[in-house]
Amino acid sequence: MEVKTYQDPQVYYEKVESLLMEEEALNNLPLGIAERLRSQPAKADLITLENGEEVVYTLIHTMRNQWVLPACDADDSVFQTAADFLFYNDYPVGGVVGEKKGATKLIHAYTKRSKRNNRVHMNQYVYRLDALQPINLGKGKLKVAGIAEKGLIASWLYNFGVETGELSIKDDADVLAERMVTAGTMHLWVVDNEPVSMVNQSRNTRNGATVNAVYTPDRHKEKGYATSAVWSLTKKLLDHGFQFCSLYTDADNPASNSIYKKIGYFPIGESVVYRFHTEL
Repeated sequence: MEVKTYQDPQVYYEKVESLLMEEEALNNLPLGIAERLRSQPAKADLITLENGEEVVYTLIHTMRNQWVLPACDADDSVFQTAADFLFYNDYPVGGVVGEKKGATKLIHAYTKRSKRNNRVHMNQYVYRLDALQPINLGKGKLKVAGIAEKGLIASWLYNFGVETGELSIKDDADVLAERMVTAGTMHLWVVDNEPVSMVNQSRNTRNGATVNAVYTPDRHKEKGYATSAVWSLTKKLLDHGFQFCSLYTDADNPASNSIYKKIGYFPIGESVVYRFHTEL
């Protein structure tokens, strides 16, 4: 087994595409990041484990984020090899996110090698939707967020990062708001000309689109606004030709999970986020 690193995002994408497309919806995160890096090159660590010409595993690390792992079958030796490569080559490992079984094997191998403590930051479900279920939309309408709402989006992203413990979102709220508004991906649910909830069209894969950053301020919660916003954006994406939509949820948040199931999303797998902290 050979470990390879790639500098060219296009070459990397061509190497890993067939592996990741075996489970396109489950691999929406690594596929979406790899796709984005092709069109918007940025500093990233792109690693594959290969048997001959066959890619059997891959890891992606963009700056200030955790390592992103795929959903694919792999022998235990693959996870040990990957962990050893990260450790002995002094790669920064603040955490990992990926399909639960594989991510757990990798984190255990790396923890044993590095003698560092890890913790589960979040257990997640990966959801997929192929067809919307009809619902009674609440009052209001969906609109694409504009420049005038950039400050509001930044403040909501900051609060979203605090609530979910995603420090990179909290710390980069202004940058993310600028990017989302400029790209036209951030949407607001508006009632009587007042934004009351937000939802973002995130990364795309060949056949699907991902929804994220679903947030409603406390004073507007429990009014069905998030449900209406997610339903409406999902419909927009399907109407634009995507075959399916996907999203991640906090497995320990029954309220959000019930919202997505009501709309027509169904769980297709489990993911987990591990974080490292103090040395042993």
